[in-house]
Amino acid sequence: MISKTKISSYFLKRCNNITDSLSRFCEIREHEEIHKLRVEFKKIRALVSLVKECNKNSMIPREFESAKIVYRRAGVVRDAFIAHQQQSVIMEDVSSKDNIFLTHASDDFCMKEQLHLSVLNDWKMSVSEQFQNVSNVCVISYYRKWLSYLSEKFLSIEEEDLHECRKVIKRLMYLYPLMSEPIRQSLRINVSYLDTLQEEIGKWHDTIIAREHYSGSDQKDEKHLRKIEMTGEARLKSIQLLTTNFDEKFAG
Repeated sequence: MISKTKISSYFLKRCNNITDSLSRFCEIREHEEIHKLRVEFKKIRALVSLVKECNKNSMIPREFESAKIVYRRAGVVRDAFIAHQQQSVIMEDVSSKDNIFLTHASDDFCMKEQLHLSVLNDWKMSVSEQFQNVSNVCVISYYRKWLSYLSEKFLSIEEEDLHECRKVIKRLMYLYPLMSEPIRQSLRINVSYLDTLQEEIGKWHDTIIAREHYSGSDQKDEKHLRKIEMTGEARLKSIQLLTTNFDEKFAG
C-alpha cells in the first residue's frame, strides 16, 4: 500500500518546487527553470492519473484542471525556447524574429506571475488533504495496463502515437519512487531502459517542434529545414531499434 501521508508529502514537494521554479524564472529568465516547472507538473499529473484509477470518487483529478492553465502557459515559453535552441544548432545566426518571439512569450508569462502563484497555492491547499491510501493491487494493475498499452503501440510505430507513448513512460517512471519494494519486485521494470527510450522520443519530438516553428518562419531556408528533418529521421530510426522486442527489454 502507498499511504496517503506519503502521497500527500510527494504532492506538496512537487507544488513547492513548481512555485520556486516559477519565481526564479521570472527573476533571472533562466529557461531551465521552466523545464523544471513542467517536469514537476508532469509528476503531479502522473499521480493524478493513479488517483483517478485507484480512488474512483476522488475530486482531485477534476481540481487538477484549475492548475493546468499554468502548465500550458509555461509550455508556450518552453516550445519557443526549444525552437530557438534547435535553430541555433543548425544556423549560425538565429533570426531576430525568433528572439523577439521567445522574449515576448517569457514576458507574457511573467506578467501573470502573481496570478499563477495564487492559482497554484489555492490548488495546493485544496488538494493536499484529500489523498487516500492506494492499494498494491491497484498500483500493479495500473502499471500492467499501461505497459500492455506500450507493447501494443510499439509493435508497429506510428509517429502520431510517439509523443503520447513518451507521456505514458514518464508517468510510470515518475511514480516509481513511490512504489514499495514488494511492488517493484512484482513489476520488475527496467527503469534505465525506459528512461533511454523516453529520452530518445523526446529528442525526436524536439525536432518536430523546431520543424513546425521553422516552417512558418519568414526567413525559411530549405537547406536548414532539411537538416531538421534529417535529424528527426535519424531519431526515429533509433526509436525503432530501441522498441524492437519491447516486452523483453522493459522487464528488469
